[in-house]
Amino acid sequence: MIEMEYITLDKKDFITEHLNRKCTQNSEFTFTNLFMWRKSYDIRYAVINDNLCLMPKHSSGPRSATFPLGNNKIKETIEELVDYFVSRGEVPLIRLYNDEAVEQLNEIFPGKFTITEDVSYYDYVYRVEDLIKLSGKKYHSKKNHINKFKSLYSYEYSTMTPADREECMELFDRWYNEKKDEIEGVSEEREAVFEFLNNWENLDIVGGCIRVDGKMVAFSFGEVLSGCQSMAVIHLEHADTNYQGAYAMINQQFLEHEWSGFEYVNREEDMGIEGLRRAKQSYRPAFMVKKYVATF
Repeated sequence: MIEMEYITLDKKDFITEHLNRKCTQNSEFTFTNLFMWRKSYDIRYAVINDNLCLMPKHSSGPRSATFPLGNNKIKETIEELVDYFVSRGEVPLIRLYNDEAVEQLNEIFPGKFTITEDVSYYDYVYRVEDLIKLSGKKYHSKKNHINKFKSLYSYEYSTMTPADREECMELFDRWYNEKKDEIEGVSEEREAVFEFLNNWENLDIVGGCIRVDGKMVAFSFGEVLSGCQSMAVIHLEHADTNYQGAYAMINQQFLEHEWSGFEYVNREEDMGIEGLRRAKQSYRPAFMVKKYVATF
């Protein structure tokens, strides 16, 4: 019988060790991401045959399991997952984190799963150098936003410490109070952001912010993606849109000051939100990290 465990801070090293065994390029596979969203998605995990299987369940949908993170008895591990769901009267759903996992599943269980693309959760990956330099015609509008910001405001970039936590919360809450009645799921996002900020010291994160005349107007947080030493992942970015070009500015400045030694940056998914999709596409991703759902 599979025993699911909760994502807790005391399990950080254990979970991270398993995540670091393979570079999937999937933004969801960092302890920080799992921890900050653990309540919204009731994220739990199980270790089966020394493979880590994450088992989230959003309030509006069924529980699922990730394709095993590991290389030991994959067939037997998936069979255990299938038996677990069937025993509970649930349809077995396996989330696949790359094309390799799709090929493996089809090879081990030919014709047993229907696999569909989870397009809204594809990750956008960019070359760090491209987003720092913003060279060429394709980034002309981004460069204009940054130049506008620089011309309008007296600003300062700084690397953040936990002492900046309250300012981050205040900046985010100004936006939240405006949008809480307009955007579905924004309360869950706030909970995740505050979990993240309240546990800052215990997470392997780097933060940067921009202040105008001493007031924080934008911030961003990221870390090294588990198992992928040449790729950073941005978990959180927020800016006061009353300051023209603030988002473009923090995007560029954070990478320039904190991640210039990295080849790629994963800026996570668009969740099917059309405005967010346009914004992410406008930065011209180098490639997408595809994700799939397999239904038994």
